[in-house]
Amino acid sequence: MSRVAIIGGGFAGMAAAYELGKKGYATFLFERMPELGGLAGTFPIEGARLERGYHHWFTSDTHIVALMKELGLEDRLMWIPSKVGLFYAGKIWNWVTPMDVLRYTPLPFLDRLRLGFTTFYLTYLAARGNKAKKIAAYERITAAAWLKRYAGPHAWEKAWGPLFRGKFGAEAENVPLVWLWYKAVLRLGSRKGFTQEVLGYPRGSFQVLIDALERAILKHGGRIFKGTAVRRIVVENGVARGLEFESPEAIRAGGLDQNELGYVPFDRIICTAPSFATVRLVQDFPDWYLAKIKSANYMAAVLIILKMKRPLSHIYWLNIADRSIPFVATIEQTNFVPPETYNRKHIVYLSNYLDASSPYFHMNRDELFQAYLPHLRKINPHFSPDWVEEYWHFKEAAAQPVVPLNYSQLIPEYRTPIRNLYLANTTQIYPEDRGTNYSVRLGQTIAALVEEDVKSGHGWQ
Repeated sequence: MSRVAIIGGGFAGMAAAYELGKKGYATFLFERMPELGGLAGTFPIEGARLERGYHHWFTSDTHIVALMKELGLEDRLMWIPSKVGLFYAGKIWNWVTPMDVLRYTPLPFLDRLRLGFTTFYLTYLAARGNKAKKIAAYERITAAAWLKRYAGPHAWEKAWGPLFRGKFGAEAENVPLVWLWYKAVLRLGSRKGFTQEVLGYPRGSFQVLIDALERAILKHGGRIFKGTAVRRIVVENGVARGLEFESPEAIRAGGLDQNELGYVPFDRIICTAPSFATVRLVQDFPDWYLAKIKSANYMAAVLIILKMKRPLSHIYWLNIADRSIPFVATIEQTNFVPPETYNRKHIVYLSNYLDASSPYFHMNRDELFQAYLPHLRKINPHFSPDWVEEYWHFKEAAAQPVVPLNYSQLIPEYRTPIRNLYLANTTQIYPEDRGTNYSVRLGQTIAALVEEDVKSGHGWQ
């Protein structure tokens, strides 16, 4: 039986382990954190579970919905109307329908029409036709250049620009149009007509799917090692041979033995770690592949989660276009899932994308809370700090890939130049943006490649 090691216990790694287990492979999943799921992993709150990072699904997220059904969780899937807004000029603006755009008075009426038309074009007209041709065209131009030309410079400065700067920082004007186009296509997939968006969420939180996947992996003979960090992928003569670990004692306690060379041998290795972490694990990539891995960068994410006595707003997803506010969005979970789920408390994420060198990334929980606190009153003038009963802090250095123009020519191959080593991380999800649905698809794709290679003898000595 072939032994396959999988580095990373996010949805890509779990999906790959599950698929390979079904095919009869001996799978070994290694996650450096004490729990599976990444930022979709959860923590306890008011008798329920809540994701460390806000998550939901679009109706177009067919891969993860199919996995839910396969695991017997279909009855857990809820489709819930969402409320999207934009905060600018001291006011919350609804931001769902064409009429919402026309009511956005910070822009002159003609600019509102232009903004509305370009939004309509991206979400409806451009969603049709040949996908490959549109990707080829839209990856050659930046979203900023296209929006400034067609929506106008005022729409960029007072609507799109602050959002791009909040999400991509110094790279805001370099993001390809294909990113925005695909975001628009996905949102269209979750619309019921022009006026209503519905989003998916599992009853009981994402933990029900994480737990079901873990059980299914174990059922098929897989092994899961949590709190286990990989130190190095061992490569000999251009072939991946095995793994070295930060704590060999824990590996031995889990029933895995190192060979006389100090590593645990495996027949195949799948690495789902972020690109910068992968480069640290492997020093043997040729320059051409290394250049591909390094062609995409990452924005980090910092999250403060508030448990409050009262709601902050009436909006689920509030984009912050006021850049005097040091976070990019508020996601009010209890304007999506009922407050009764959390003992009638109100749950709000304060979300920020930033460079990992930012001071906000390095603040501790209390420092960050104090830095954000004065700005909550801008969103709700009645807000008082005593509304907050408890708060949590989570961060991730590799939250949002930032890809260059013409990235389709630069995506690193799944089959790396090192035989028997596969790469599967969020920089390879393109032109779609990262998300649990596409991570599941990625894991399934890698599992299929492993199966194909084993049957054909590709990469084996």
